[in-house]
Amino acid sequence: MKFTAKHPLILASQSPRRQELLGLLGIPFDIVPSDIPEPDPQGFKSPVDYVNACAVQKANDIAGNHPEALVIGSDTVVVLNEEILLKPKDKQQASAYLHKLSGKTHEVITAVCVRCGDEEVSFHERVQVRFYELPESWIDAYTDTEDPYDKAGAYGIQTVSGLFVEKIEGDYNAVVGLPIAKLLQHLTHAGYLKVEGAHDYAK
Repeated sequence: MKFTAKHPLILASQSPRRQELLGLLGIPFDIVPSDIPEPDPQGFKSPVDYVNACAVQKANDIAGNHPEALVIGSDTVVVLNEEILLKPKDKQQASAYLHKLSGKTHEVITAVCVRCGDEEVSFHERVQVRFYELPESWIDAYTDTEDPYDKAGAYGIQTVSGLFVEKIEGDYNAVVGLPIAKLLQHLTHAGYLKVEGAHDYAK
């Protein structure tokens, strides 16, 4: 099953994980990542406000130069006790994040903003993720790899660090970085996408 889009499709992200998930729709798309620095999380009342603002910023940045396109911006954060764990800067910070997450349940929030001209579709998805207790040797061995350093919270559920996860409650793909099923629902209901072979774009 494939889908078609009413407008050219642009993903405002260089994340290979988001690219792979968007590719499930079978629609050709361009990759035009935003290069605007993400805002300071301290300037927001809650992690949800922050991640929503990041997704909107990415979509708006690229949509400004591509008004004819359907631009998808997305951002993901890992949150433990209201503390946002961003991408770790170094081994010490990655290790500190994993020690905090060990044996605990945290939240992953992925926000999506879709812009097409002056129209906008925005939503976010929240997922509960529980880690096993992590032996010190595991944390040390994992942070010696390159894997933690481009991922919020210093881990990726779709990589070897997925072995740290005891259970999740919610959309697995939202933890990976893009809740593609929910995105599809929003875009088809808004009339931007249709299944290949359908006669029209239904609103």
